Amino acid sequence: MRRIPSRLCTLVMGVLLGCGAPDEAGLSRQAMALAEPINVTLHKPATASSTQGSFLPEYAVDGDITSDDSRWCPGVYNETRLLDIDLQGTFDLVRMELYTGFRADRPIKSYELFYDDGTGWKPLPGASQTNNTSIAVSTTFTQPVTAKKVRFSCKDPLADNCRVKELWVFGTPHATEVNIPPVVDAGPDRSITLPTNSVTLSGGATDADGTVVSLSWTQVSGPTATLSGTTTATLSATGLTAGTAVFRLTATDDDGATGTDEVSVTVAPAPQALTNVALGKPVSAGSSNATLPPANAVDGNLTTRWESGYHFQTHNYFDVDLGSAHEVHGATLHLSINATSSYAMTAFELQSWDGGCWKTIPGSGVEGNPTNTTQRSLTFTAPVTTTKVRVVCKDQPHCRLRELELSGRPGVASTAPTTCAAGQQTLVRNVRYDYALFLPQQYNADRTTRWPLIIALHGLGGATLATDRSGVLANPEGLARQFNSASFRAAMKAIVISPNQRLPFTNSGTGWFNNDALLALVEDAKKDYRVDTDRIYFTGLSGGGNRSLEQGITDSGPLAAIVPIAFTSTPTNDANVCNLKSLPIWSFQGEFDTPSRPSNLKNWLDTRCGAGSSAMRFTVIPGGRHDGSTWDTAYATLELYDWLLQQRRSHRP
Repeated sequence: MRRIPSRLCTLVMGVLLGCGAPDEAGLSRQAMALAEPINVTLHKPATASSTQGSFLPEYAVDGDITSDDSRWCPGVYNETRLLDIDLQGTFDLVRMELYTGFRADRPIKSYELFYDDGTGWKPLPGASQTNNTSIAVSTTFTQPVTAKKVRFSCKDPLADNCRVKELWVFGTPHATEVNIPPVVDAGPDRSITLPTNSVTLSGGATDADGTVVSLSWTQVSGPTATLSGTTTATLSATGLTAGTAVFRLTATDDDGATGTDEVSVTVAPAPQALTNVALGKPVSAGSSNATLPPANAVDGNLTTRWESGYHFQTHNYFDVDLGSAHEVHGATLHLSINATSSYAMTAFELQSWDGGCWKTIPGSGVEGNPTNTTQRSLTFTAPVTTTKVRVVCKDQPHCRLRELELSGRPGVASTAPTTCAAGQQTLVRNVRYDYALFLPQQYNADRTTRWPLIIALHGLGGATLATDRSGVLANPEGLARQFNSASFRAAMKAIVISPNQRLPFTNSGTGWFNNDALLALVEDAKKDYRVDTDRIYFTGLSGGGNRSLEQGITDSGPLAAIVPIAFTSTPTNDANVCNLKSLPIWSFQGEFDTPSRPSNLKNWLDTRCGAGSSAMRFTVIPGGRHDGSTWDTAYATLELYDWLLQQRRSHRP
């Protein structure tokens, strides 16, 4: 019902009384009733600076002061705890009722109330308390204010939660406000999947200064549906087809004003049937028998197979590129040479590509598979959406797979951040060398950034991993040791792979990294992480430093730079040493560890390998010996990484 503004009420009453109207007492009561303050926050839009779980801000204005579940809580330790209510009109506010606490106790002790008249937030006179002890507070403001919004600010200590069951603010429409339209809620947006093709929508409306006299549902867009209950609060929509249909609920009050709200119903097509999405797709493997290639395992023929090369290392892999995002539900693996032979893999798991690394698929791990069990069907704990699937074979020396069938259908590629183990050093098992892996702290931030790669080699007698491959050593040798420092981890902006040369399961004796295995490890890294192929670097200490130089001499093609530390070889004896001339090199040598080695090498490259200076530089570390006093000092030099990460393969002559 339309209300007479308060300042007009007095004028109307005076005129009627002065004229001696016959029903002046009744008219006076009517005018006074029209000016009676109403709760202007009831069912109005409420937002909050923070919210704890399901205790939503709208519960503080839903009219329920009895249920403990119907309250707003901002959560503890949130420094800013504000509840804002949009009055959806302009009102003259005169008093408030505040209901707080949990059950019958825990009132809010200290709070402030603010109002916004369209020019910014201001304290509401007389509405603040600093030592409240009651869960129900009624306050008449020191003076009325005209407002469009109100704000409640909880000032209790951070360790205490602020529990607001209801915040009621009473007022009358401002002089410029004649009638308040209804507030309509058509309910939450809905999603269904065919063949389900019907939905029931529940809405409602409230009118702050009168009553709602009618409701009307209409469809405003989307595939046409059949509607029933269009004049009630509950709408039934049937015959829905794929697409998004939008429905509008219109409410009319007793003064003819209307309000609307819309709700959408998204209808997804019926999902495609599950098929073998691996059939005929591109494949690759960590190693293969030349006559038994990976493609044999996705050709649909159970008489052909993929077989790995002979390896002492475990964790060979077989990758299937699905070409686009697919929702994969399970897998069937046909193992061994044929269905009856006893050469089946005994331990394996499936992994999915996360966009930045491989993640084990829950429900795909198999241990202790009998060698005569040549077929294993796996249903994943939950479907995974991915573009690539990997079979990791934990056996050695051979892995045999006749066919891999992946049960799936097309899916929608994820745009969420990746979930790789970043900002820390982790253990990775690999068919070349098991290694310690570091991914930069920012690695998961997006799915497009590619990062430099550093291959860091320990010395002939060193190690990076525990003997049983249970994890990274607490104090590994070489660059891997620097990641014990939180500040170093935060500063490193490259992928670092620190391979462990020893075969499982020993770290004793001496070992020499193999040139071909290291190049294959680089290729593995390109498949396993987002590597910037223009910035791939080798570094190593002692024997690992020698290997870095040899890598540059024999296979410098993929390298942007190398950092040999405390090397012990005499590379000038190599007939191809001049291959190092154009390769950026920063060498470190200890003062007491034959410091002439890097200077002699640089002089050779400068003077005997064609015109011009080489791209080599070197640093002699004062007091350094053939131990950590040299290589730990070198690897802790942050300037080294500033220089290194600027080197690009594309910049080399």
